[in-house]
Amino acid sequence: MNIQLRTMQPDDLCHGYRLSQQVSWPHRLEDWGQALALGHGLIAESEQGVVGCALIWPWGQLRSTLGLVIVDPDCQGQGIGKKLMEGLLEKVPDGNVRLHATEMGKGLYEKYGFRVQRSIFQHQTAQLPAIAARPLAPDEMIRPLREDELPALVDSDYQSHGMSRPALWQDLFNCAEALWVLEKRGTVYGYMAVRKFGRGNVIGPMLAKDEHSAQTLFCYGAAQLTGQFVRVDTYGETPFSDWLVKQGLPCIDAPLMMVRGTPWQRAPGAMQDFSFMSQAMG
Repeated sequence: MNIQLRTMQPDDLCHGYRLSQQVSWPHRLEDWGQALALGHGLIAESEQGVVGCALIWPWGQLRSTLGLVIVDPDCQGQGIGKKLMEGLLEKVPDGNVRLHATEMGKGLYEKYGFRVQRSIFQHQTAQLPAIAARPLAPDEMIRPLREDELPALVDSDYQSHGMSRPALWQDLFNCAEALWVLEKRGTVYGYMAVRKFGRGNVIGPMLAKDEHSAQTLFCYGAAQLTGQFVRVDTYGETPFSDWLVKQGLPCIDAPLMMVRGTPWQRAPGAMQDFSFMSQAMG
């Protein structure tokens, strides 16, 4: 099979959507549009047409995430995924790159210098049980994010995992269902986006100073989503992940977080990313 790579264009979104449907991924056409608008993609073509795709998102000059690597099931085992990986990694030859891999894909990524860091747990439910918002202390409040607060949010996001993502947060400010801020005594203790994705709603990204603040934000958002599909992607084998299970969101998948380069070391006092934008974008 003769495989040619080319840059993914907006007209190719239908191909990405078709490929994701073939492997039973939940992405809507709108989710593909957002992913491509924030990153760069490659299309693999043969005489049969489009048979694969992959995207990369540069978050600043030194760190990127890579994902949505899909090969048509009828064409797997022919080196297409390898070609797509090499094509994307050429764009960031010296950069730190993070991805979330299946156990099946782990071996391929290890050949390119990626190393497993930890598990990522995908928590979701088709019908979220009723979850009450937590009472707030007199000096606490949860309120919408103001646009002039975006630079501070982008900096907190960067301090959490080393990725500078102003375009992503501007997009969420414009398009998410809600962007909430948890404030205590005039100090921000956390941020949380609630947005449409896939089969329903995603709670994330979410940053917080501590687990109690993350739980408070989650309950506030979840209280408005009773009976709806809700998904949260977070670090696995953590107290927060265990707590999500108790709230009625079982773990249904556990991909591996892999990094090529030196993993980010969060500074003491920096906010933690308690849930992600997506497995592809981190």
